Amino acid sequence: RDKRKNYVQDALQEDTKDHYDDLMLVLDKNLLTYYFQPIVDALTGEIYAYEALMRTSGGINISPLVLLDTAAKYKKLYELEKMTLFGIMDYYVEHFELFKGRRLFINSIPGHFLNDADFKEFTEKYKNYIKYCVFEITEQNSISDSELGKIKTLTVEDMQGQLAVDDYGSGQSNIQNLLRYTPNIVKID
Repeated sequence: RDKRKNYVQDALQEDTKDHYDDLMLVLDKNLLTYYFQPIVDALTGEIYAYEALMRTSGGINISPLVLLDTAAKYKKLYELEKMTLFGIMDYYVEHFELFKGRRLFINSIPGHFLNDADFKEFTEKYKNYIKYCVFEITEQNSISDSELGKIKTLTVEDMQGQLAVDDYGSGQSNIQNLLRYTPNIVKID
């Protein structure tokens, strides 16, 4: 917990310059890379799943928090969300054998999930892999019924993905949200 707190503080204290040019370069040239942090079963010590982490590449060295803040400032969160979702899934599919069928946890930016056309492309392109995915939403920001409906579409019988609430116990945590989201997994802050 202390390491996470220090990471957040360091990221927020990062150079206060405007990162618009960095953001646009990341978006224009797809300068994102992905790391996969293991989620370990506490009882067996076995890797249960991986959580996808987005980072900048190509000489752009800004933290994910600063990148997200900059994207929010310039109304580019949707572009970042789309690039990240497709990029993570492309990597997962390409390296599927290395993941050995383990689940993949993917964070979603509340309020910026895929529009209808991109959602259709996503579900068609990755239909054989969605069953391995856990789509995480946080309670920090509200999520519309429409957006929640799309994410839940990924969890129905033919898709078989899962929904997780991330960082429960922080922000707007309440039982009504749990009832509304009906997640498969609750990650406690």
